[in-house]
Amino acid sequence: MWCIKCDKHLSQCSCPDLEERLDSAVSKGFFAYKSCKKCGKHYERCKCKNPVWETKDQPKGTAN
Repeated sequence: MWCIKCDKHLSQCSCPDLEERLDSAVSKGFFAYKSCKKCGKHYERCKCKNPVWETKDQPKGTAN
């Protein structure tokens, strides 16, 4: 997956607003993605030693 803002793979993206843009797309129902519960980042950007994966399929702060 590529960031359209910086034109880099998400694992190399340094855009400070990437997570917010991903969450915005999720909240609009465009897609879901795998992220780390510990750091809250997309799995390609997570640097946690022992990540805990979840699927983000709704915006932050909303109930299931």
